[in-house]
Amino acid sequence: MFGAHTTTTSETVDRESTQSASRPYRYALFGLVLVLLAAAAWVAMQSDGGTAAVDANCKVTLVTVAVAPAMTDLVDDAVEALPDNGQCIELRVITATVAQVAAEQEELDEGEEDVLPDLWVPDSPAWQSVVTDAGRTGKVLVPSLATSPVAFASGRADEAPASWLEALASPRLVMSDPKASGASALALLTPFVEGDVTAAEGEVVPVAQQFGDDLARQKVGRLNIDNLEAGNDRLLPVTEQDFLIAERGNSALEWVAPATGVGLLSYPLVQPSAGSGGIAVSTGSLDVAGRTGERLAKWFTTDEGIAAIAAEKLRGPDGAPLPDGEGISDEEQLPPVDKTQVDAVMKSWNSLIVPSSILALVETSDSMGTVFGNTTRIQLAVDASLTALDIFPDAVRLGLRSFSTNQEANGQDWRELAPLSRLDAPLGKAQGVHVDLVRQRANQLPSHTSGGAGLYDSILAAYEEANRLYNEYYENSVVVFSDGPDDDPDGISLNELKRELRQLYDPEKPVKIILMGLADEADLAALEEIAAAPEGSGSGAYQVLKTEDMLTILASALLSRD
Repeated sequence: MFGAHTTTTSETVDRESTQSASRPYRYALFGLVLVLLAAAAWVAMQSDGGTAAVDANCKVTLVTVAVAPAMTDLVDDAVEALPDNGQCIELRVITATVAQVAAEQEELDEGEEDVLPDLWVPDSPAWQSVVTDAGRTGKVLVPSLATSPVAFASGRADEAPASWLEALASPRLVMSDPKASGASALALLTPFVEGDVTAAEGEVVPVAQQFGDDLARQKVGRLNIDNLEAGNDRLLPVTEQDFLIAERGNSALEWVAPATGVGLLSYPLVQPSAGSGGIAVSTGSLDVAGRTGERLAKWFTTDEGIAAIAAEKLRGPDGAPLPDGEGISDEEQLPPVDKTQVDAVMKSWNSLIVPSSILALVETSDSMGTVFGNTTRIQLAVDASLTALDIFPDAVRLGLRSFSTNQEANGQDWRELAPLSRLDAPLGKAQGVHVDLVRQRANQLPSHTSGGAGLYDSILAAYEEANRLYNEYYENSVVVFSDGPDDDPDGISLNELKRELRQLYDPEKPVKIILMGLADEADLAALEEIAAAPEGSGSGAYQVLKTEDMLTILASALLSRD
């Protein structure tokens, strides 16, 4: 829950602190709160013998300020220092993470006005997507009131990752919700400033999927900087501020920074409602929230404000080291991630934490045995599938089918090798779990190449199965690996397949198709027509011309969820 602090500014400035641990963060109650606080302030001033009571004709304007926990004390001090400006302005300061603000926003019913604060000091770059999702443009009044370097806390200092990308790809990484933790947000975003954007996009997929699985299993937060033990090599994203505070009670903590440098978490002052009406006094000619934010920000540039920032183990806007050598980080500071990239990654993250349900369809025709680079086309598809198995969390549902002409005696072009099931599902009387079966059957595929493609019949059957087994708690898809056009004279035509797919597609139960065309011989034009058939599903067709591109293209296809 949120702690709330309220200051009323009028001709006389009075300060009153209240706690609202049981009050939900909903501004619909502010009208009642405003009346009660105004009455309380009037009574308090009368009982204290104040010489200047609130003008009975003064129309009080409420300005709500949501503040990151790390910045609450500083904003309280800034509010306390506000000079009397002769206006009837009531400031309500609410402690809240970006995740808490987002959660309240997401709980709104259709048609309700958003509950974004008038001013916001967020603790994660994810604030941008929250404002965007609310249909607001927002305005950054101050890019940074304070900063803190971000790296990792670990129980070992001898295994620092070479880069943030390497850390993101490492099983050592322990992620928190990037909306609740600015440090985890930077662990997710900083790889994008190291240069290889495609590789970074690819690594977001398994990390998000694993986080979604951990969330469902209530494992998120079990390991933290307070209980991390010496020798534990896990990497926990952490700010310098949190590290300095935590190491007072946990001497096992080691500061571990990637060789490329550290991230820098900024605490900006944002006006979410800017450009969307905002709060106004009287005729609306004065932007009260914006002007109030400017007045608050000035305190952070005073000697008192600068000293208070350092006392909280935070750095100034320029990221300069803490005074008297108190800081832990002296590494190079990497630049911030572009806003557009932040929005794209957070949108993908929010979608990808929903686990995947994938029915994989692998062509096993004669042509799939053709050499492709330093391997064969069929082995490339198998290797990609096995690599995916290594990084997919247990919560993923995966099924495997092969296809080529006349796989079954009745002329059926496809064969089920493993049913669609969770990877950790037990195999009944057989030993092991479902992932063991998928791995075994995938390894057998290169020795079973024969016949023609039989593409269209097989895609239709797989799409029908994926629709039949649709699960609302998963992102449902069919992934097809093929190297050539359909060549089954007894099968359905391309137009018939497209018509059937359009009829099967249900926007309330969306199943998308990801088609991977291997080598130049793949009929990319036909694959693109197939992907376009279930319109609005987020389906796509991709051509793989180099073996090393397979995984990044597949990862990008999974990342591009609509």
